Amino acid sequence: MTREQAFWQEYQLSRAQRGLDPAAELRHLERAHILGQRYFSEHLRSHLWMLAWAWRQRDVAEGLAQLLRIPGSIGSLLGVFPLGNPGSRRVGALTPQPLPEDLKALLK
Repeated sequence: MTREQAFWQEYQLSRAQRGLDPAAELRHLERAHILGQRYFSEHLRSHLWMLAWAWRQRDVAEGLAQLLRIPGSIGSLLGVFPLGNPGSRRVGALTPQPLPEDLKALLK
């Protein structure tokens, strides 16, 4: 599987959890963010998906965090992004995080 295929797979897995398990849905969106943050369109999409998630959950704090992070997606064009960052408010926007083991090979 390619990195791009894994990105879309995480999105599909998030969709499968919609309405069933919001926490699992967000985890898959975070994984999609990790996979796509080097690529502007995927990085932007992942933040838009998390904004939509926040809207559905009525999570104002997450929604505001995403509104601040959406313009930050431009960092992908400049090669500036904190590798491994899940893109949600639970981790600071510029804080790198360890890569999940199963994603490491896809991000080399």
